[in-house]
Amino acid sequence: MFRFTSSSSMIKIALTGGIACGKSLTGEMLRTRGIPVCDTDEIAHEVLEKDAAVQAALIKEFGTDIMDATGQIDRTVLGKKVFIDPDKRIQLNCLTHPAILRRLAEWMVKQEASSGHVVAIIPLLYEIEAQHAWDVVVCVGAPESEQLRRLRERGLTADEAQARIGAQMRLAEKMERADFVIFNCGSKALLEEQVNQVLRGIRGE
Repeated sequence: MFRFTSSSSMIKIALTGGIACGKSLTGEMLRTRGIPVCDTDEIAHEVLEKDAAVQAALIKEFGTDIMDATGQIDRTVLGKKVFIDPDKRIQLNCLTHPAILRRLAEWMVKQEASSGHVVAIIPLLYEIEAQHAWDVVVCVGAPESEQLRRLRERGLTADEAQARIGAQMRLAEKMERADFVIFNCGSKALLEEQVNQVLRGIRGE
């Protein structure tokens, strides 16, 4: 389980939510407001590309066919393997999450001296039971029809898109458990206003 201990007054904010709901866009809006933001999906990509121990473990578990022509992990091939098999998905998380969370903790330590707030985008926050390590949890949601449309735009088939949504905890449960909810179902301006409202709430304004 992820733990982060700090003696500072820095407010630690976890940003989670459903797939294709707008977490990255929300994170970018927070970043433009001067808040450091770390996206664990980006850390995950770095781990897959550069962590030799993780790469070797994944190849041993899922086979050499997850490697591309350059010898790197092909995330598309790996994704197709794990999203159709819950047991393989659990195994993937077990092999990658320790390295991802270790890098996240290192990043957070670097922010302590310079920032009153930090945000980490953690899509599977509740699935890995890491919510208790954070002062505030913000959940980004969207209508399932919008999630499916956005996933189709990313090149997934309808069945693949539905499988990706079904692989995560129900979005309604994530929203119910969060401290703040942003529902991304309209314009960018509306999303901006919700971000502002959440920040005011976190700051007690």
